Amino acid sequence: MPAEMFPALLAVSTAAPGAPIAQTDIWDEFYAAVFADVPNARRLFVEANTVERRHLNWDPRTAFRDGVPPVGPRVEAWEQCALDLGRRTLPAVLAGRDRSKVGTFVMVTSTGYACPGPDSQLVAELGLRPDVRRVFVGHMGCYAALVGLRAALDALAARPDEQVLLTCVEVTSAHLRGEATREQAVVHGLFGDACASVLLGAVQGDTGPVAGPTPVPTAAAGPAGPADGPDLGGVAVAIGARVLATRTEVVPDTAEHMSIRIHEEGFRLRLSPAIPSLIRASTPGFVDRLLAGTGLTPGDIRHWVLHPGGPRIIDAVGDAFGLTDAQLRPSRETLRDYGNCSSVTVLLALRRLMSGDAGQRPAPGDYALLMAFGPGLTTEAALVRF
Repeated sequence: MPAEMFPALLAVSTAAPGAPIAQTDIWDEFYAAVFADVPNARRLFVEANTVERRHLNWDPRTAFRDGVPPVGPRVEAWEQCALDLGRRTLPAVLAGRDRSKVGTFVMVTSTGYACPGPDSQLVAELGLRPDVRRVFVGHMGCYAALVGLRAALDALAARPDEQVLLTCVEVTSAHLRGEATREQAVVHGLFGDACASVLLGAVQGDTGPVAGPTPVPTAAAGPAGPADGPDLGGVAVAIGARVLATRTEVVPDTAEHMSIRIHEEGFRLRLSPAIPSLIRASTPGFVDRLLAGTGLTPGDIRHWVLHPGGPRIIDAVGDAFGLTDAQLRPSRETLRDYGNCSSVTVLLALRRLMSGDAGQRPAPGDYALLMAFGPGLTTEAALVRF
């Protein structure tokens, strides 16, 4: 990419299936019976994770009423939901844009697989160029949105005159398991379904507003409360942030703490209670290495867009850097309203930041850190400037 050009996040649009379901309703009407013999299961499911509502493509109260289906129907449900949500988010970020400029389309997911995938059908439906380069990032977990971002940045570095679409879609509800354990009580009380699409392009210089030939329609500003759901009426939220640096690291000897394995009856997620303490210990050094050479310190980062893998993960990062309640609010509210939606969640938190209270939204010149965690134990982050 020419020295005077910078890759930039231009707009984001998010969506989720169906109406939100209250956490207490899901417990009372389905999971209470599943985890009846697990001590403290209700506290783990309803209270400890701070999730109040979630969107689920497969409502367990009906989808699993007659038993647990095999993998095939689960993956079919993922594919159809991925198409449905992509049809809601992608046209929004492309509104007012020249679609012939889109040269690369990156799709990210950890909850399904098909070949050809939903990305192939969406390219055709969107009327994108027949030579658009498709990249599918599969099964990397909750940090994968930032893996997709790195793929998008590589595409822009090679072809700065083009634009890139990035879509993350997760349908975790398709993978309910019948295991009555404390770990699965945590898992099934935490995860939700959602999709987010981002448009990226190269812009001039490292200062000044990011602008395109046609403004991206922007959602009305206002507090991002529960009524401000992930589907903003097919309207994208403008971002306008240059990507200055990215970094990825794996904490050695931690692979057993988080994993996803495919079994005959569906995907199985393992979550260790040690994860928050591992993140608390590893992130300060990680951020120092990310910022090396930028002249910045963590204190210069005004906005922290954290993947809300759970309340203890948000607390761990907040404690490590002395973050304020306001800085943690987008992540906490995202967890409250949507649960952990795997790779999508950090983008839901970004959208929440961009449409939050006027005093908390980014101002020109503000720095932000997007950071997510997943199997490995892997940390991914991107430093951006508005």
